[in-house]
Amino acid sequence: MASADAVLRLNANGTPRTIRLLAALVEFESRHFADSASKPAENDLVRAFRGGATPAVPISEFLERIQRSNYLFNGAVYVLARAYLARFMRTRAARDAGILVEPATAHRLVAVAVLLGAKFISPRYFERRVEAFQICSGKSIRASEIPRLELLFLRDVDYRIFIGDEEFQRFFRVMERGPKAPTTSSESRKMKAETAPDRETEEPRRVRACQPPAVAS
Repeated sequence: MASADAVLRLNANGTPRTIRLLAALVEFESRHFADSASKPAENDLVRAFRGGATPAVPISEFLERIQRSNYLFNGAVYVLARAYLARFMRTRAARDAGILVEPATAHRLVAVAVLLGAKFISPRYFERRVEAFQICSGKSIRASEIPRLELLFLRDVDYRIFIGDEEFQRFFRVMERGPKAPTTSSESRKMKAETAPDRETEEPRRVRACQPPAVAS
């Protein structure tokens, strides 16, 4: 079992090491499915996550800019983001839409996943400061896009953002192992499915879309 120190460990530049671990996985998958970016979007979900422009900044730099700009997330946020992204990609809506983590969708998908991770860990966080995603993406992602993308993401995962200890540890181990190339999109989905338990064994937790979880007094 991974220790808290391993999850929260910082790189030499003071950023959580899990940023690089998450970025490596997302960038690898984005490159693997790069050809998909040239195909026309045939449904609203793909169009939404492609948005109007594709950020030129690499995922690793995008995440580090977010980390440096305002938020100072701890490393667990990025493990949760990886879990949420895998959970979203397994949903019926994502499968039916044929959405992939590819260059045109990767930044928006990871932005929403990180946002939800931050809200889950730090309930007081985020008073509508979505403008950071616009700034850190070089203005390719509009701040006005984020609430709708968050709502689409949450609806498709049925508002299930609770990640149990075992599942968290499993995703952290996947991140530490690093990328492993799928040969087909179906194998990619199979790899994602193997990282999560059955829904019946998962403790549900729901939050209102686009709002931080309530804080107990």
